[in-house]
Amino acid sequence: MIRHYLKIAGRNLLKYRTQTVVNVVGLAVGFVCFAFANLWMHYEASFDSRYEMADRMYLLYSESAIEAGGLSSHVASYPTFTLLKQEFPEVEDACVFTRFSKGILKLEGQPAYELPGILLDSCFMNFFDIRVLTGTHDFLYTADQIALTERTARQLFGTTDVLGRKIVYNDQEATVCAIVSDLPHSNFSFGFICDGAYFRKCQNDWYNNSFEIVVRLAPGVSPRALEEKFRVYAGQTDDINHKSIGNLRLMLLSEVRQASFNEERLVSFSYLVLFAATGCLVILCSLFNHLGLFLSRMDIRRRELALRRTCGSSGRGLFAMLTTEYSLLILLSGFFGFLLVEVLQPAFQRLSGVEGNVYGESLLYFLLVLVLSLVLLLPFVVRYSSLRPERHQSGRRLKVMVGLQLFISLLATFCTVVLMKQLNYLQHTDLGWERRNIAAFTYIYPDNLKDEIVDRVRQMPFVNRVLTGYYGLLPEGAVGAAAAIDWEGKPDDFEMENLRMVCLDDTLAAFYGIRLAAGKFIRQDVNDGEVMLNESAVRAMGVSDPVGMTLTYRNSLHVKVVGVVRDFHITAPTVPVQPTLYLGRFDWTPGKHVLINYREGFWPELRRQVDSLFTRDYPDMFYQLVNVMDEYNGYLRAEQLLMRLLAFAATVCILVSAFGVFSMITLSCERRRKEVAIRKVHGARVSDILKLFGREYLLLLVVAAVVAFPVGYVVMKRWLESYVEQTSLSWWLYAVVFLGMALLVALCIGWRVWRTAHEHPAEVIKSE
Repeated sequence: MIRHYLKIAGRNLLKYRTQTVVNVVGLAVGFVCFAFANLWMHYEASFDSRYEMADRMYLLYSESAIEAGGLSSHVASYPTFTLLKQEFPEVEDACVFTRFSKGILKLEGQPAYELPGILLDSCFMNFFDIRVLTGTHDFLYTADQIALTERTARQLFGTTDVLGRKIVYNDQEATVCAIVSDLPHSNFSFGFICDGAYFRKCQNDWYNNSFEIVVRLAPGVSPRALEEKFRVYAGQTDDINHKSIGNLRLMLLSEVRQASFNEERLVSFSYLVLFAATGCLVILCSLFNHLGLFLSRMDIRRRELALRRTCGSSGRGLFAMLTTEYSLLILLSGFFGFLLVEVLQPAFQRLSGVEGNVYGESLLYFLLVLVLSLVLLLPFVVRYSSLRPERHQSGRRLKVMVGLQLFISLLATFCTVVLMKQLNYLQHTDLGWERRNIAAFTYIYPDNLKDEIVDRVRQMPFVNRVLTGYYGLLPEGAVGAAAAIDWEGKPDDFEMENLRMVCLDDTLAAFYGIRLAAGKFIRQDVNDGEVMLNESAVRAMGVSDPVGMTLTYRNSLHVKVVGVVRDFHITAPTVPVQPTLYLGRFDWTPGKHVLINYREGFWPELRRQVDSLFTRDYPDMFYQLVNVMDEYNGYLRAEQLLMRLLAFAATVCILVSAFGVFSMITLSCERRRKEVAIRKVHGARVSDILKLFGREYLLLLVVAAVVAFPVGYVVMKRWLESYVEQTSLSWWLYAVVFLGMALLVALCIGWRVWRTAHEHPAEVIKSE
């Protein structure tokens, strides 16, 4: 009997093969979207969760008390770590370390590798269970010894038997003295450990805020209570350095991956939720389409069902036959969904870097979809298997199904269009500085060759200007330790801390087109004792005209404010401009970027000639040439990824809806052929018939838009609020989406209704 039911189901699916293919593809694509989004969310949420006491492990970070908007920093000074262990018994264990994401490792005769490096001590190794597999611990104490992880050793040498081999990192030669275990699926993963001597020099340096601190709290200690104790301690001490502990907060390690300060985060968790929701919308759209077509076909098959009942079929048998026919399409979509997962998983892993098994939870999810679809179908199958279909209600149900599909398509399309508009706005809006047609060398060359290389770049015909001796804005160069400032008239209970210190003078400002709000820029040749503030810092200070004021920073340095710089964005678009103190130059290091302004459209040629220059004349020298516009667009990679995913899902929704509308109108025309013929006999014109059908579907589209647009506005308005710079939700967005969908619906119904309206009435009535 099951074979018979499957045969009947297969015949009906083949009879309506176009609708079958559309629904199978729609359900399969929605399944794939949800499966990958679910795997990605699980991957993002499981960082640093493998430790036995992970629920008590926290990263220290500080929130700015001078500016709203969630500004935070996850770095502190080394002595803060010492203070925590001495003064706070709630801290059971702790470790301190500093990382850099782009360490340069070079071997003789091989190209350079960019790998994340770390400086640490034995506390970190014990805390995260990093083991020395072979070799010694000398890398913890000297600058000329280096340790590699197993993965790095195999990547560089093809083996882990590398003790005693020479390697150059950041232009310093070192000897590999140890192989250490990897730190998998962690926010603090690294490829090598180096420069233990420098690490130990910073143990008493309060001004070097470049260290990260992780603590493990004692059992039963509340992180919020410990934060309050930090604030109380800061209020009771007179030591200005110890006061900084009052701003410390605790973040669970499993939450660090999605923190705003984590530069390694590829995509926001909320984006993954939105992607998963879009996959669900595709599935719902396909389910409603399949259910609507199934019910519509049941009306056409009333005579077949009655004949089967007359020939002895029971109600239970008809129920089983209809359920099998409906479920077969869901099972086919599941099969093709898993097939798509298998085919697309390598590309997905390259795109996202996500690893893991996608099949287990996906199978469970597919079973839930199957159960949900059967629950939706159950009342209708019971009615049809008992031969009690109500045709007037059936038509109403079909309209509801089409309306739901139109609602989903309008919602997905609107969200995608808003995302595209916001991305375009971020790429082209004025950020307060010029980022187009600018490039930068991000690593310095040997001093004896620097001028020679710069001169050869300057002589390239499409290079307008070359600037040396500075750090560029992007990639960001030297940023000083966060500063606290004081000035005459500052309220006693007001703390002005965590100001960024950045180099900026009139020459660099002119190169980037940075503008003043008041005063003047620091001159390149005269900058001692002069500083500038940005607008965010002035607002935080609560002063109206800071030009001419005398500030004190680092407790003893007195400087004069000569200008106020307009705010400009060099961070991700979700991060507000941080209050900043601008100095002419840092005393301890000159800028090591070579900044290039080139003619419009000549980036590929600049890239080609620089590559050729180094390949031909300086083959052993490492360099990195960065397009500043591309560097800024790197902040938008999550938005670009989400836009591509949403655009794909929205396209599938639209196609499913379009085929659904076309199939519905086809079946509707089949049912109403006699009605159309009689109307023509009574004088109705073809245009009248078109209006009759068009009015119904246009009304459905209007109702769907009335619901979809407010929902889309609420969702996307909340999403836009996470950005500092926001595009407007203009009225024309709604008009374009609605008119586009209306045109699509008109195309779907026009041709089929036109054919029906041109049929000869006598032929139709005879066939009926």
